Amino acid sequence: MTGRSQRILDDLKARQQAGEYMVCPRCGMDVMKTPVHTNALSRAADVYICDACGSTEAMLAYMKQPSPLSGWAAFRPKRLPGDLRARPAGEALPEIVGRQMAELTRIYKLCRDDPDNAEWYRLEAFESCPGLTELWPQPFQANYRAGDGTVVVRLKTDEAGNIQMAANIMISAIESQTPLKVQYLLDTELIVRRTCGRVKEK
Repeated sequence: MTGRSQRILDDLKARQQAGEYMVCPRCGMDVMKTPVHTNALSRAADVYICDACGSTEAMLAYMKQPSPLSGWAAFRPKRLPGDLRARPAGEALPEIVGRQMAELTRIYKLCRDDPDNAEWYRLEAFESCPGLTELWPQPFQANYRAGDGTVVVRLKTDEAGNIQMAANIMISAIESQTPLKVQYLLDTELIVRRTCGRVKEK
């Protein structure tokens, strides 16, 4: 777990111990019984969950299937609002590069260096990157939905240890394809291509 997820879990446990009524931390449904200790104790964390989720965890344990905490409703990120969907992708891309590349690079490094917690870092990204639609830790790719397509940002580390970034605009309609190439930071190369329907690799 990360610091953010541990704080959420500790707060959740403290509130339950204080007798606070809440929705089920696992599924988010308003089906918890009172008092809280009459509900099922989770196998994944020392907190109470609804009876249905308790049965689900027992079944998953019997089948030796994982039941990750990162999938719980209590850990869903609070996504930051953004206006990218109301703007063309060509306008959204420079804003993403100018305002969010430092944060995306930070998240990328965390996922790269601590892969066991990559899913937790992925969730954190939605709370710090406005307009982020989806993110995959490995290989690292961040998608931003815009008005006429999607801005796709990819990060990787080359053999020399430098971080390289490529940003593509995936558009839904046929438009002119004008490759652009600029430098971003000292060790990061930004390659921007406008493509139709799919991302072109360098």
